[in-house]
Amino acid sequence: MRAGLALLSLEARLQWRQGIPLVIVGLAGLWSALTLLWPPATPYVIFVDTVTVGTLYAGALTISDRVTGVDAALAVSPAGRLARTVARLAPLTAATAAGAVVIRRDLTVLPAAALAGLLLLGVATAVAARRDGFVAFMVALPVPMIALLAVPLAVSIGLLHGPLWYAVPTTGALALLGAPVPAPTGWLAAPGLLLGYLALAAAVAVGFAARPPADGGRATRLRMPGRLTRPARVDLPVVIALSPLLLAGALRLGWAPLCGWLRETRGLDLEPFGAVLAIGAVAVHLPMSFGMTAALLVLDDLEDGALEVVRTSPLGTARYLARRLAAVTLLSAAGLAVAAPLSGLVPWSAAAALVLAVPIAPLVTVATLAVARTRVQGATADKVLALPVYAPIAAWWLTGPFAWLAAPLPAFWVVRAWAGPDGVVLLGGLACAAAWLIPLTRTALRRLAQERGS
Repeated sequence: MRAGLALLSLEARLQWRQGIPLVIVGLAGLWSALTLLWPPATPYVIFVDTVTVGTLYAGALTISDRVTGVDAALAVSPAGRLARTVARLAPLTAATAAGAVVIRRDLTVLPAAALAGLLLLGVATAVAARRDGFVAFMVALPVPMIALLAVPLAVSIGLLHGPLWYAVPTTGALALLGAPVPAPTGWLAAPGLLLGYLALAAAVAVGFAARPPADGGRATRLRMPGRLTRPARVDLPVVIALSPLLLAGALRLGWAPLCGWLRETRGLDLEPFGAVLAIGAVAVHLPMSFGMTAALLVLDDLEDGALEVVRTSPLGTARYLARRLAAVTLLSAAGLAVAAPLSGLVPWSAAAALVLAVPIAPLVTVATLAVARTRVQGATADKVLALPVYAPIAAWWLTGPFAWLAAPLPAFWVVRAWAGPDGVVLLGGLACAAAWLIPLTRTALRRLAQERGS
């Protein structure tokens, strides 16, 4: 017991020093302000963002413990693996629950948010314990998360019917958070039963996360720089590289049927939002996701020690970063070139906007590397960067001088160029991207040349 409490105290201090609780609760405060404008969105914001944000930190902390040998050192401590897992997840769960209360401004949301968060944190920890790097974890995590998140949302909007879908424990969690989820009839609808089932699922997830992986939890081997020196090698995972096809295919096949179904069943007409969806999901999200992935790959190399070798190799830090940025820029351009026509939502007149969207990828990469030295800090940076990257999309609805308040942000110029080519807008967008890219690249390069993975 004493060893477990000491470990819990140590873990809580570690997460506090890394700013994890502040980020989770801070983001919740931002969402709280936004949900005041549309209160019906509150349970969905808690479910989709607040109870899931901690999964990135759980994965980053677990991967870092493996590759740095911390997990192996703790294996000989008095605290067992289950106690270590609980110590890791307890502070994250507490921050998740606090964030939900901040958004909802009601303590009744606490049990469902805490248990749903603990369930997802357990799943994320189990996935991370069986992956060698943070990017590999990010690729694998959506597989279980899709079922745990998509099924309840589909039940809520009426795509799925019947009590069978309550076998997915997060369906009951979404209902307990206040979303209009059709409840099962009879005794199955009892909130206590839904909460108990959610608690059982969370306990199973934590128990599975505490089980040692098949390799016995060995630390990831140091990745030698041979793979870093191969020219024209793009080492983003295949799933990430193919994401433009997956996203564009989903938009092509799903947008029109979804619009028709919502119009017929709910009286909602989403057609006027097609351009905004295309800007957000294609022009902004794709390069953002490539940039985040490239930054996390570099942070993997930094924490794993590979950059220590690169610094003294003929490649050097500057050329290493240049190749990373060149690769992510080319991938961003290729992804947009594929996804834009395939999605069916991007007109040919938006070609200039897509050109301005390409630099978002290297910008996100160097912005993350300019402030982050570890996977945990990288996950924090990516969450924080999402606001200035996506917020300028709101300029689509703004007119007059207020619309230009977001002009210092690159995504603003993507929105401005969407209607058609404009030489002034194109030059302004390129100048804006360069004004950010040059100093951020210098800062990132300086930090990579000096810092050591922790």
